[in-house]
Amino acid sequence: MNRTLLIIILAVGFYSGGICQNADSTVVRKISPGGALLRSAFVPGWGQFYNRKYIKAGIFSIGQNWLAYGIYNNWKDADKYERNFKSATDDPEYQADQFAKYENARDSRNFKMWIMAAAIFYSMFDAYVDAQLADFNQSDRSFEVYIGPGKNDEITVGLTFNIP
Repeated sequence: MNRTLLIIILAVGFYSGGICQNADSTVVRKISPGGALLRSAFVPGWGQFYNRKYIKAGIFSIGQNWLAYGIYNNWKDADKYERNFKSATDDPEYQADQFAKYENARDSRNFKMWIMAAAIFYSMFDAYVDAQLADFNQSDRSFEVYIGPGKNDEITVGLTFNIP
């Protein structure tokens, strides 16, 4: 089943790529703000990757996946401590300890879920704004920073100010 699905996905991908490109034409890519927003809503960092902001995409992807992993672990721990709390009826000290651990795991899970919601919203907003500003050409910058190769394998750092 999985092999068939993979073959279908690859076939559709190669087929659609073949019809969309002509060898003699140049393709101008217009970035869709709504597309960037939706991509960012469904997959962490996809909207930033779509906007060609690869460092941001990595940061959002790593951060949101780390939060999801933390939420999963806290949820699992909360369930374990809740089961222990409910099953320990003969030892009140153990029951109180398990209940405290349950509350801590639950609170940590809930806090990470709120942070995750804020991170997803921020990621969506960032992808939308970057897509809106993709074709914005700013030629009158007040300052520029240049970091690049110099003479004799040196790194050159430059800062240019434009005072109006």
